[in-house]
Amino acid sequence: MLKETGRIIEITEINGEKSVTVECISKSACKSCSSNDNCGVGVVAKGISDKSHHISMPYKEGMEVNKQIELLVNNKDIVQSSLVVYIIPLILFVVTCIISNLITDNEPLIILFSVSALLIGSVIAKLLSAILYPANSLNKMISTK
Repeated sequence: MLKETGRIIEITEINGEKSVTVECISKSACKSCSSNDNCGVGVVAKGISDKSHHISMPYKEGMEVNKQIELLVNNKDIVQSSLVVYIIPLILFVVTCIISNLITDNEPLIILFSVSALLIGSVIAKLLSAILYPANSLNKMISTK
């Protein structure tokens, strides 16, 4: 179970249904490492500001603006969505690389075909993830505590 803490920044009501907007701040792991002063990646991470992400979810009784909530995501959902996003483009890339290598010895052409397959795989993964995980289904995957 993945846990993330967020802050409610807005409560809205649309067509009689309340929803909340939750702000989560992504922090670089390099900022918390004990060796970050001696590491080049840690120095760069200090210069980059934390990212803010907004998630809209259904209102639950007791939610208030500026109140901290904990978001919980099942490991199964993380693994399934990661497989769709990473494996499909990677498989298309590797298969295209192998097939184009069997067809031709022209290395720039092999690279072109393989990168094109990677891009096509990314588009397929985006379309497939939109079908498998529509925006309203995220509310079922994420629960508050």
